[in-house]
Amino acid sequence: MRIRRGARAVVLDPEGRLLMLRVRNDGVIEVPGAPTPAAFWILPGGGVEAGESFIEAARREVLEETGLTGLDWGSCLWVRELEARWAGEVYRAQERFFLARTGAGRGPLRLEAEASGYRWWSVAELGAAEGVETFYPPGLAGLLGEVVDGRLPREPVVLTR
Repeated sequence: MRIRRGARAVVLDPEGRLLMLRVRNDGVIEVPGAPTPAAFWILPGGGVEAGESFIEAARREVLEETGLTGLDWGSCLWVRELEARWAGEVYRAQERFFLARTGAGRGPLRLEAEASGYRWWSVAELGAAEGVETFYPPGLAGLLGEVVDGRLPREPVVLTR
């Protein structure tokens, strides 16, 4: 089985709102045992290139996907492994999620073509939208609540979904 290493950023604005990108699925990505929504929300990030560390990939991907610069990068908050199908090929994804804070307001972003939009979500808004919208990783409102409250893990939390 092919391994895909990925890095994502938990980008928070000064008010503790989380940046998420909306993407259309077009049937390319499937997670076995889970419904495949036509569109869903993800954290900025992507694949780790040869010779890159996870944090280097997260920094590069955030810049490429959003145009954001000047972020204050923190530690790895969460790790996750899952099996998925992408364009018909099964692979094992190994993901790392890094904290990044922006001191700037929520001005317009320069999005890559894959994203159909973006939004800055509060913990309450995420919680209210779970079940109506699809967020990856699942359970994001609970995870984010701890981070916004300043309860950062000493070691990365292993996500099971």
